Amino acid sequence: MGKRKKVTTRDIAEVLDISQSTVSMILSERPNVSFTEETILKVREAALSMGYHKSYPKETKKEQTLSKSIIVFCPRLSGGYYSMMLHSIIKRAEMYQYTVFTVTTFRSAQTEQLYLDMLEKNKLAGIISLYPVTEVQKMNDLSRRIPVISVGDKPSACRFDSVELDSTKPGYLMGSHLISLGHTHISYVSTPINKKEIGRVHRLEGVKSSFRDQGIPIEQIEVLHQTQPAFEQYSAESAEYQNAYDLTKKSLKKGTLSTAFIGNNDTAAFGIMAALADHGYKVPHDYSVCGFDNIALSAMPQLSLTTVEHASMKKGEEAVDMIYRKNSQKNDENQPGYIIRLEYEPRLIIRSSTGKCPIR
Repeated sequence: MGKRKKVTTRDIAEVLDISQSTVSMILSERPNVSFTEETILKVREAALSMGYHKSYPKETKKEQTLSKSIIVFCPRLSGGYYSMMLHSIIKRAEMYQYTVFTVTTFRSAQTEQLYLDMLEKNKLAGIISLYPVTEVQKMNDLSRRIPVISVGDKPSACRFDSVELDSTKPGYLMGSHLISLGHTHISYVSTPINKKEIGRVHRLEGVKSSFRDQGIPIEQIEVLHQTQPAFEQYSAESAEYQNAYDLTKKSLKKGTLSTAFIGNNDTAAFGIMAALADHGYKVPHDYSVCGFDNIALSAMPQLSLTTVEHASMKKGEEAVDMIYRKNSQKNDENQPGYIIRLEYEPRLIIRSSTGKCPIR
């Protein structure tokens, strides 16, 4: 049996002995045209009985589906920092009637590539990356067609807009604060440190710079971190906390000289505090502890964590504003091409988890 012929507006017009344009305008519900109720009813009944199906151009489907959508690339949703930023992005997007989809990559280049290939031919409102992606060139290519925003430490090869943070500044603030309290031996406790993880590297460099400027040997900074394979053995939901807990526990067991611990983020700092408590130590009487990001939990009285605020909520909002502005201007041929670079200054938040260096 041959393939059944698709019913067209021409077929309906021939059966009813009216013009094809009349059938087409009625079935497409064309505005600003009028036909009698009898004609409209006849066309619709004929279309239904003959099995007519309205066709949609592929490009129209794509535009209806994703043209008002922002895709957010996020390394993970645990820990508080990224979920806090996502909430600010979603709330801001609602103002512009954008929808938001999140891609959780776990910092995998393969996952980035998979989703970027899927999105390559779609019309989007924009893309926001909450961490330094590996597939920078693909993002550069996409940015020629749609707004792409990097939030945080920006890879040098990026050719797209950014809401930046120079993470050496928070590191320097924290190092200087601990030195002012008399701490000259500290431990920097981190998730895996490698060239790709720009923020982690920069925060550590900032701490080292504060020591250099005060004439304190940087060898007195003990860097504690796991290898990537070891870190991946942890459950994703608690990896940063558990990693810091285990590293601090090992450090205490071997007899560290440090009098203060810096977590590479607030969640890591909570892991450090838990390990110290489980060994019977008090914070800050025995050890000072601090982190970065100023997530909501850090202000809780039971934790009261010294940390660094770097406008996480504002950065998410600004990224959405950038996308809206770029989309509003892209049809203006007189608008010159440009790259936006916005940077927020970090601010030290001193709470009760840091205190004067104890006399050993």
